[in-house]
Formats: sequence, C-alpha cells, structure tokens
Amino acid sequence: MIVGRVAGVCIRVNLVFLLLAALYVVLGMGLEVLIIVTSLVIHEMAHALVARLLGVKVSDIEILPFGGQARMEDINGLEPEIEIYIALAGPLVSLSLAGMCYFLHIWPTPAGIFLIRLNLGLGLFNLLPALPLDGGRIIRAAFSGHLGFKRATSYAALLGQIIGVGMVGTGTWLSLRDISAINLIILGILLLWAAHREKLYLAYAFMRFLINKKAELARTGLLESRQVVARPSTLITRILDNAQPTHYLIVVVMDERDSVVGMLGEAHLIETLLETGPRATLQDC
Repeated sequence: MIVGRVAGVCIRVNLVFLLLAALYVVLGMGLEVLIIVTSLVIHEMAHALVARLLGVKVSDIEILPFGGQARMEDINGLEPEIEIYIALAGPLVSLSLAGMCYFLHIWPTPAGIFLIRLNLGLGLFNLLPALPLDGGRIIRAAFSGHLGFKRATSYAALLGQIIGVGMVGTGTWLSLRDISAINLIILGILLLWAAHREKLYLAYAFMRFLINKKAELARTGLLESRQVVARPSTLITRILDNAQPTHYLIVVVMDERDSVVGMLGEAHLIETLLETGPRATLQDC
C-alpha cells in the first residue's frame, strides 16, 4: 500500500505491518506507532540517500513488520563495497539517533525512552548476519567474491532462517515467565518468513544480477574476466554458481579427449538458460 513520497521516493507499507499498527492504535499506543513509523522511514531514507550518493537508483521503500526495505533499481553486485556502504547506512543512522537522544538528554519522557530503545534495537537487530536484514546484505557482499553471488545469497538467507527459529524458541521459553516475550516470537516468525522469501526469490535475484552485469559490460566496455573449464554436458546453472560480482565468466568447453571445442561468455550462458530452462547444458549453447 502506497502512503506517500519522501524526496521523490515512494513509501509503501506492508499489509501485515498495517494490521499490527492498527492493533496497537486500538490498544492506545498510537504515539508508539508514530515513533516506529518515523524511525523506520529515517532508517530506510539513510539507505536511499547513500545509494543516491553512490549513483544507485532507489525505486521505493517498503515498511515491514521487522523493519523496512529500500529497493534499488540497478544495484547489481558488481562492486560489493557499494552494497556494504548502503547496508551500513541504516543501522548507523538508527544507532546515532539513539545515542544522540541519550547523551544529549533529548525528550526525557516515556516516549523519548521508547524512541531511544527502538532505534537502538533497530540498529542492532538489522546488523544480524541474516537476509533480508542489513547484516545479511553485508555478509553476502563480503563473501560473494569468494563464494559467488548465488551461493552467498543462499547462505545468508539460511542464516536468516536459523536466527528466526532461534528467536521463536527463545521467545517461547521467555514467554513462560513474561508474556511480553511474545513479541520476540512474532519477530522471529516474520524473520523466518522473510528469509524463506529471499530463498524463493533467489533465482530471480540471481538472474537479475547476471543480466545487469551484462548491461554493465555493454556500458563500460571493460570488465575483468575469470576462466573455468567444463565438459559440454555440464549444467549451466552449475557453471553460474561460480559467477563472481567483480569478474565476467568465460567458459572453455573441452570434450572427452581434452580438446577445446569452444568458448562461451557469461552473457551467452544467461541467454541460453533463459530460453532453455534450468536443465540447460553447455551443449545447448
């Protein structure tokens, strides 16, 4: 649901978040909901601002139950440090806001204390090494050069599922003594769902990543390459698992007699995979 625009960026609110917000308002916590929404927008606008400064277009911002998500139009993993800078911006701003309010004794009221605790928790929680949190994006960017974009994304999403299960288990145990711990259970379930969604959309995100790399090569005319050797019967998906953000993949195809029968570029592999499907082999090229 679109609720407005800030600095030209469309702001969307997730339906689950909207329902939870309405519930809290009914329970008389309207001010807290306002503080939560404001803090989340500030957090995500920090991502958007850094993205723009680094030349990355921002399509929209979605407010989710466990935080928010600034969607980038053209971030493609070619420069992992860019994704790290963008991912760090949100938590750093949230932690800075909490620290500023605490040390400068701004708003020494229950609402002010809630604001400090919320932004402290928002900053620290988003630094957890789990997709779709900012920490997961940092981990993915840091390891994508070694593991490949697809594998790094899969591992970071798996960490999100593990942490989500851990939060649900911890919240269940704590709720036996404190009913407020049910919030931790809800947060864990939402993180588990979001991490699962990241894995479901992995194929789409990976193909977008590879296609954008092809566009980057067309735009600049220069990209470092990396060679691998494979048999004609090798699955293209297996080859692309080794794709790295900073290099263009070139495959040297060798037959059973170890004779070179051809060379294929990453763009050719992508086109064949899109046309033929996930069971496509190098022979199909």
